[in-house]
This record gives sequence, structure tokens and C-alpha cells, in this order.
Amino acid sequence: MIIGFIIAIALLLILAGYWLFTQNRCYVHHTTIVNSSPETLSDCVLNLESWHQWLPWGLYEDNSSTNIHRHSNNHIEKSVVQIKGSHFGLITCHIKDFQPQQSMTFEVVTEGYYPSPILIKLEFNTDREGQLQLHAIGESELSFWHRLQHDRLLSHLYADIHLLMVRLKAQAEAPAAMPLSIEYLNVTMLANMDAVTRPFIVSDQPMSQKMEQGFKDLMMTLGPDNQPAGPSFALYEAADPKRHYFTGKLGITIQGLSPCEAEPERLCFKGRYMGLKYQGSYQHLWLAWHALIRHSELQGYKRAHQRNSLEVYTVSPRDTEVESELTTLLYLPLQ
Repeated sequence: MIIGFIIAIALLLILAGYWLFTQNRCYVHHTTIVNSSPETLSDCVLNLESWHQWLPWGLYEDNSSTNIHRHSNNHIEKSVVQIKGSHFGLITCHIKDFQPQQSMTFEVVTEGYYPSPILIKLEFNTDREGQLQLHAIGESELSFWHRLQHDRLLSHLYADIHLLMVRLKAQAEAPAAMPLSIEYLNVTMLANMDAVTRPFIVSDQPMSQKMEQGFKDLMMTLGPDNQPAGPSFALYEAADPKRHYFTGKLGITIQGLSPCEAEPERLCFKGRYMGLKYQGSYQHLWLAWHALIRHSELQGYKRAHQRNSLEVYTVSPRDTEVESELTTLLYLPLQ
């Protein structure tokens, strides 16, 4: 009995030590190639009036405002950019340091959106091939009690910093850059549909490659006498972008099926869904999902994890070769 008690106390001390000394810091680092000059990228960061176009948080609400407080007309250090939303509150960016064509550092302080201040650093450098690299780094030191939120903060920070990097890259490459367009839809009920489906798992190969092959296989089982009655879609049972793991079903809507190898099924969508219309490359679809999830949480909705999320490809690569024209509807199940 005493030995068991001692072992239990030792395990609790080990867990407390792990929590105290290893969960105190969140750190993310994303890198991308920018098809622009260091001067242009530096000018985008220097122009405080354009920050609302690449900071991520205003994207999570339909209406948000931006205020700028300049410390000096000649230098932007100690200047402040504030974004205010009716749901995420006030997010304040304090500019700590700016090195033209090299780096920018600013601290993000919120009214609860993040449990602790976030230090964000943007670095610009040219690689051996002469390509301009943008590094977006975010880190935070968590207080003892906030360490319970470590995994949640790390997940949010991972997506927020990546979205910041993608939007800043697009602004620096404009007007040739591919837009990342998001439009929130009303909460709605979804109509049932008849479809042929097949399971998919993505873990060690590109998502687009796996889906392209999956839809080709579905079309082959349908045969030439059965044409899709609507857009193709994907039902997600699980999705983990950080670990690149996705599982669910790919589907093609059908009507009046002629004899073939495919076996149709009736898909019933119960309950309410929050929707989002995304236009842009499939490469950034996971960021659109992140935006939809954050938007729903800020609106006070709770996700129904027991039901599958839905992705509908209304304008797909079969319809256009221009990635910026690809249009996808995302539906998140709500409780």
C-alpha cells in the first residue's frame, strides 16, 4: 500500500515537472518563397495602412476595424496597429524593431484571444539560388496556469502565422499573386443526396494527388453512361494538417444510375452547418477550414465532432486550369 502511494506521488511529481518545465513555450516557424524583391516585401511591411490586408485576425469576422498610432513620421518602431472585432475584441500589435529589407518584430497583445502575448518576427533573406525567402516566426511564453492551454494555443498559432505569411506573400506579389478569397455563409440545413463514394486516407502523399486518383477511380466505376448529377465532394472524418493526416470519403453525386460497378448510397445530413465559400488554390484549403472553425467559435457555436465535415467542389480542375478560380464550399457541423 505504502509503495503504491509512493509510486503515485512520484508519477504526479513527474507530470507536474513536465507541465512546469516543458509546456511553458509555444514556437512556430513557417517559410515560403516570395516572387518579389526585398524592397517590395519590405515596403509592404513598412506600410502600416496595409497591415489589415495580411494580418490574419480580421479575416475571422465579417466586420472589423483597424487603427494606426504612429510613434514617429520617420521610424515605425514603437508604432501600434490595432484590430478590433465585435467577437475577438481588441488585438494590438506593438512594433519592436524594423530592419529595412531584413526583418520586422512586433508583439501581439490581446484581450483574451491568446492567453499570453505573442512575439512575431518576419525575416527576409535571399537563398543561394537568388530567391527571396520569407520566414514567419511566432512564439509565446505561457504562465504556469496558462500551460493547460498549450496545445490549443500552439494549434491556433501554427495556422494564424501560416495564414499571415500566405497573405503577406500575396500582397508582395500583387497583382500576379493568387488571391485567397473567403466568404462566410449563413448557418443552414443541408439537403440529402444520392452519391457513389469511396474511402480515402492521406498521410504520406499530396492531398491533391490522392483526391485526383480517387475521383478518377470513382468515374471509372460509374462508367460512360453515368455522368455526375452535381459537384464532387469530400466528407472528412478526421483532419490533422500539422501531421498531414486526413481520412474520410470522396463522393460523386448521381441520379438515375445505369447498371455499372458502382453501388450508390443515400447520404443524410442531420443538424445545422456553418458554411464558407473559398476561392483559391487547394494548397490553402486547410487555412480556409481554420478560418471557418475560428469564425464559428467566435460566433459562439460549438462544433459537432460526431458528424462529418463536408467539402463541395463547385468549380474544380475539371472546370478551369486557373487555380485562383477554383471554388469550394466548406460546411462545418454544429451542435
